[in-house]
Amino acid sequence: MKITKKDLEKNQVKLSIEVSLDEMKPHLEKAAEKMSKNSKLPGFRPGKAPYELVKNKFGEMAIYQEALDMIVNDSFYKAITREKVESVGQPEINIEKIAPGNPLSYTAIVALLPKVTLGEWQTLKVKKKKIEANDEDINKTLEQLQNMQVKESAVDRAAKKGDKIEVNFEVLIDKVVIEGGKNPKYPMVIGEGRMIPGFEDQIIGMKKDDKKEFELNFPKEYFKENLAGKLATFKVKLLSVANRELPKLDDELAKLMGMESMAKLKEQLSQNIKQDKEAKEKQRAEGEAIEAIVKQAKIEDIPEKLIDSEVHKMSHELEHSITQQGMDMAGYLKSINKTQEDLKKDFRPQAEERIKAALAMRQISQEEKIKIDDKEIDEEIKKETEKYKDNEEAMKNITHPNYRQHIANVITNQRIIDLIAQKVIK
Repeated sequence: MKITKKDLEKNQVKLSIEVSLDEMKPHLEKAAEKMSKNSKLPGFRPGKAPYELVKNKFGEMAIYQEALDMIVNDSFYKAITREKVESVGQPEINIEKIAPGNPLSYTAIVALLPKVTLGEWQTLKVKKKKIEANDEDINKTLEQLQNMQVKESAVDRAAKKGDKIEVNFEVLIDKVVIEGGKNPKYPMVIGEGRMIPGFEDQIIGMKKDDKKEFELNFPKEYFKENLAGKLATFKVKLLSVANRELPKLDDELAKLMGMESMAKLKEQLSQNIKQDKEAKEKQRAEGEAIEAIVKQAKIEDIPEKLIDSEVHKMSHELEHSITQQGMDMAGYLKSINKTQEDLKKDFRPQAEERIKAALAMRQISQEEKIKIDDKEIDEEIKKETEKYKDNEEAMKNITHPNYRQHIANVITNQRIIDLIAQKVIK
């Protein structure tokens, strides 16, 4: 096999590869065998016809075409191994010459894994913030617990702050109902601020079956950019009003929560809130530490293919999140007045930062010789299997051949983060 390597811009190389007839021969024979399995040839069992007979029936060029992927895959792997090329993503393959009785010639444009020089990252320092559960945190959680035990009863009176109501309402701009602007039997508690400013104030004083029409401006910073700052007409019909009676903050409420007294409940809430805050602060500090390491590191140009791949991954993550919330991607893009291409452009800076962080962590793993053995992977898979043994979909993922590598990556990344925390976070 002949290989010529040419360096390209933006961390890419072009490999010109020529595969000899002798090197192609095993793949051509496999291709002929596969073709004979799929077509009956007189006097021979499927897959047992000689090469010459298959060639005479289908033509040798057909065998070459059938073998092409096998030849390219095998020769490309050998080429990057021989040339010690650390590639990322799929190569761009261009077949230059394929003809019976001749060597196969093709080029492969390969994105290279950027080289990383970390510098003295162990000297960096990130400080964790002091964490505590204050009275405001505890009172907010108690309010949520109160709302879980609220008693609601229908009343025949004007709606007031604190009531649970149900409304039909429409939102119109320029006399046209906006997308998603028709909401039948919409439940809400007056005073929780779930609607745009002014909406709930307009409901106060209305009675069951009352109708009302009014105008409000959407906030200038509204999350749907196509509605931000616009004047809208609201048409509302009040369907029901319910009085809400919250339980007292006493020992009886604590007992409903499984605690012997309000003092014990507050103590437990304080511990829970503190643990939650500590977990979030740990995550924040780790993120800041990785950012500091990336900022200090010298990282070669990131290939466009690698950025495109990360952008695609981020788009997929967003789509999955939107679907989980019961929406679709097309509707979401319309709501923010953007196209898929706009979204990809927006993602690029974050995608580059994510790639840099991954490259820096990979370099730390290599320099610190972080290794994960099979026993650790087996133990983690055993835990996952026990946890999800009754979940058919989860078990499909766990038993998939690629899952071991996924678990290895997760354990390795956690080991790297633990090391960074030990060296950098104080």
